Amino acid sequence: MDDVIVIGAGPAGSTAARRLADQGLRVRILEARTFPRVKPCGGAMTTRALDLLPSGYEPYIKSQPTQWTFSNGNKSVTIDSPAAYCHTVERQFFDQWLASQAVNKGAYLVENAAVVDIKTLARGYEVTTANGDVFGARYLVGADGGHGVSARLLGLPRAKNGAAVEVEISVSDRLFARWKNRVEIDIARYPWGYAWVIPRYPVLNIGVGSFRPQKLSLKTLLHEYVSEKLPAFDSNPRPKILAHPLPYRTQFASLSRDRAVLVGDAAGLMDAFSAEGIYSALSTGHLAADSITKAAFLDGPIDGYQARMSAEFWPNLRSAVKLAHLFYPLAQFWSNIFLMDTALLETYLSVAQGTKTYKDLVHQTSMALLTHAKIRVPRLGMDRT
Repeated sequence: MDDVIVIGAGPAGSTAARRLADQGLRVRILEARTFPRVKPCGGAMTTRALDLLPSGYEPYIKSQPTQWTFSNGNKSVTIDSPAAYCHTVERQFFDQWLASQAVNKGAYLVENAAVVDIKTLARGYEVTTANGDVFGARYLVGADGGHGVSARLLGLPRAKNGAAVEVEISVSDRLFARWKNRVEIDIARYPWGYAWVIPRYPVLNIGVGSFRPQKLSLKTLLHEYVSEKLPAFDSNPRPKILAHPLPYRTQFASLSRDRAVLVGDAAGLMDAFSAEGIYSALSTGHLAADSITKAAFLDGPIDGYQARMSAEFWPNLRSAVKLAHLFYPLAQFWSNIFLMDTALLETYLSVAQGTKTYKDLVHQTSMALLTHAKIRVPRLGMDRT
């Protein structure tokens, strides 16, 4: 029997596995597919995520944009910075590298091992894969993403799911130069979401996502956006459209039970305003490993994870939820305010970098409304869930 089974070898699972194995625990990672596997994702990491990575990540950084362009269909603003606003990776190879770092620390990786059942034992879990293999461990980490089975099989509250679609388009150096150092975000024209262009040489990742996609044809919106951004682009066949969920929560929920925890997208911890997920994955991987290491020493239940998530991680996400409910229903109105006052956009980018909080952004937005719109802004209830 292993000490820990980690279901899923994405950034959250591999991070937790690496840190647990480094503490001398016997760790087995069950990955549903075989590396390198395609992982739909814009692949943009904020700078605060870099501190959570093991050394040696630099070769996997594809671009480091220092410009962000924000548009709402009527107006656009580009903000420059001497430092990179984000760092892009190609997820299929980045994830493979993260898994290899866990293996280097002693974790055992089993590929092509989709989990179909989890049984609770007196002091641990028994996990069955689609191949019929059965593994046992004292502790369990659910890191199998927004479409994973861990939350359901463990009986933990599942997250809401938005959706995103994207294409990866190889372009000429001349065309790539338009976005070489620039991320472009189109807000207000996509209900409860946005469109984007993210450079990853020689590819442009172009996509559209929404937290409430039920009545939207995201594929149609994506085709229209690609035609707008690359009017001369003609490809036969068209690039394959990749789809993925946007798992998020509007209220804090139980993310652990007894000897099991959920991390990253499996826990539904994507930023509910920006849809950023890699930082959340890395951060929760660290917190889960710390909590399980302490529990394993006593061979008891995991007590610290839920409390640390509530105290250290959820407050900023709760503020992101507040801002999402403030911004998206009136996105055109708010985008005009944001584009009129670039200091607000700079504050938002500081939030993404971790140097400011969403609470700072909401406060500054309220002040901007008083200045520009000359209207009274009600309290936004930031102190309540």
